[in-house]
Amino acid sequence: MAAPTPSYLDDPSGLCQPGKSMDDWKAIEFDETKEANEKKIPKIYYGSRTHKQIEQVIREFRKTAYAHKNMTILSSREHTCIQSPVKGISKTQLCNNLLDPAKKTGGCEYYKENNKQAISCNSALSSCGLKTPWDIEDLVDLGKEEKACPYFAARALMAEADIIFCPYNYLIDPVIRETMKINLNGDVVIVDEAHNIESICRDVGSADFREDNLGEAIDDCKLVANLLVRNNEPYRLLEQYISSMLNMIQEQQLPQSTNQYEDVTSACWTGEQTWTLFKMHKLGDPAFAEFEVACKVAVKDYNEVKEDIKESKIAGHQEGEYEYDEFGKMKKKKEKKKPAITFVTKKLLEELLSSLKNIQHSEYSKDYRCTISQSYYKDAKVKMEENKWTSGQGGRRLRTIKFMCMNSAIVFSQMARATRCVILASGTLSPTSTFESELGTKFVHKLHANHVVPRDQVYVRGIASGPKGTTLRATYKNVQMLPFKDDLGRLVLDVCQTVPHGVLCFFSSYSMMLSQIDRWKETDIWYELQQCKHIVQEPRSNNDLEDIMREFRDVIRETADRKAACGINGALLFAVFRGKVAEGIDFSDNEARAVLTIGIPYAVQNDPQVKLKREYNDMHRNKGLLPGGEWYSVQAYRALNQALGRCIRHRNDWGAVLLVDERLMWPDSINYLPKWIREMRREGAIYDLKSELKEFVKEQKIRDSERANN
Repeated sequence: MAAPTPSYLDDPSGLCQPGKSMDDWKAIEFDETKEANEKKIPKIYYGSRTHKQIEQVIREFRKTAYAHKNMTILSSREHTCIQSPVKGISKTQLCNNLLDPAKKTGGCEYYKENNKQAISCNSALSSCGLKTPWDIEDLVDLGKEEKACPYFAARALMAEADIIFCPYNYLIDPVIRETMKINLNGDVVIVDEAHNIESICRDVGSADFREDNLGEAIDDCKLVANLLVRNNEPYRLLEQYISSMLNMIQEQQLPQSTNQYEDVTSACWTGEQTWTLFKMHKLGDPAFAEFEVACKVAVKDYNEVKEDIKESKIAGHQEGEYEYDEFGKMKKKKEKKKPAITFVTKKLLEELLSSLKNIQHSEYSKDYRCTISQSYYKDAKVKMEENKWTSGQGGRRLRTIKFMCMNSAIVFSQMARATRCVILASGTLSPTSTFESELGTKFVHKLHANHVVPRDQVYVRGIASGPKGTTLRATYKNVQMLPFKDDLGRLVLDVCQTVPHGVLCFFSSYSMMLSQIDRWKETDIWYELQQCKHIVQEPRSNNDLEDIMREFRDVIRETADRKAACGINGALLFAVFRGKVAEGIDFSDNEARAVLTIGIPYAVQNDPQVKLKREYNDMHRNKGLLPGGEWYSVQAYRALNQALGRCIRHRNDWGAVLLVDERLMWPDSINYLPKWIREMRREGAIYDLKSELKEFVKEQKIRDSERANN
């Protein structure tokens, strides 16, 4: 393939993924005679959305002919740090504190010179009994046995790896790439679950700077400047520049809030206008040029101090380490460490420098929107003493300057240009109309794969009205009406009484979901639902999701072959579009024998970032961008399509997919749906849903029985 050659795969069954059949990816097979002349053999970077999805890919990778290839999995410290938890501190923060040269902690016991190489190469893993391909949990268990850090071991294994698995933000975010030492030059990048890549790229290109975080950085730079005997000018410049920026933020006139919890926002400026504001406050050149140099010095000093600490640990007791005291006794010399900023300040400086360079860049300045807002923050930091800031002392109102990237191509094109080729893959890339324009990349190869599951194993129907004939058009106004709520409840009840095992039901928001449930509890519907299904709801907090999913799966397992003693035949899970259940959890076999999607999940029109993005697209049609309204619709249908795919997960799977909304019967709407839904959907306005579902389930049970006997 020519370099770079972007491609995308819209593969609902997932069988074209490298973890399932690498032969389907001829793009990453290279001619031996041609490649023999090249110095570098390309590595393959396989990025997915979550660690859980990577775990699923590794499970399938074990079944391929490529299972013997050297590999590694990059992951966050939250998944790989083996330090004992410290209350109120994340594993990431704990690790950074232990390794931060500005903090005298003594380092991490699992990352010393006597153990850091224990599991950091493939020969070491093999000698410890860990064979490739391994999962991240395997490496963590080995790290605990060998008392060696799995997080840094996985990073070290990149040097020998042929294929590297990681969350895809590690590949997309240039700051993370630099931190993780990921060099994509000439390599192959596969981004799985890529349906959200446009918004991910915009998020990566955006940054927020809160006034308490800026204050903490100012104090940190001031401390380093005071500790340095000589050459402290860069830190004085950083202190002055950020202080001036903070004063500018605090001086801006904002609307008056009616209470302490109300969010207020300034006017919105383009990147050019924001840079003009900075120049008015003497934050343009030459001050910015000096700030840029000072940032680079501070980051360089930070990295050198970290390296000096590592080298001193390697060197051990060397000549010159000891001296004689006034009594003639030998004593160890006091170690003089060069002061440096903290990791938190380093990260803030890097992000701030990047944001300020983008808003004044001739190519990017029109692609940014900036505001200053004031909001209430529970985790607001307060200064307790000199250079010590802490949260947890009560919430307060704080100002934030926001740099919002409107153009995904700013981030994506930087990654794509460096690679040999980029492949975007997902079961729900549809609608695909925005990818090339939003990402600023021409995709030479496109594949819309057919679903691997036969048509007779999937029941797909659009539902325009409820059992009592109420039109089900889930607009904001309609979903508040009692007739809508009642007939929707009857529809959900019909499905739950007819389809055994797991049923998933998706709503456009938590408020809509709770509104429907509250009404059903006032009628007999909720009671009747409980007679046939154990009911669980997706929690708002991700911390509670694991317990909810365990409860759901336990019921599915217990009722797999028979009804429970209380008469239920499975479980019903209420969830929301774009949530964890819709995006990142695998439901196969009995876990999802039916999926109901209620409405079309349009984003809130008044959301500031949605409004700005729509306006931006309308203003920049000359770049090939979709009109703002069309872009808005595409995002909604992509979220809908992602939820639809929860039901059918492999070749022998089966289930019903019910699209509940009158608008989904319209020709224009149907064109936004995935190819497999369009081809499998059942036509006809007159039908008996319960009878059809009952017959469908009966046929699938017979097929399952025949397959089990064979």
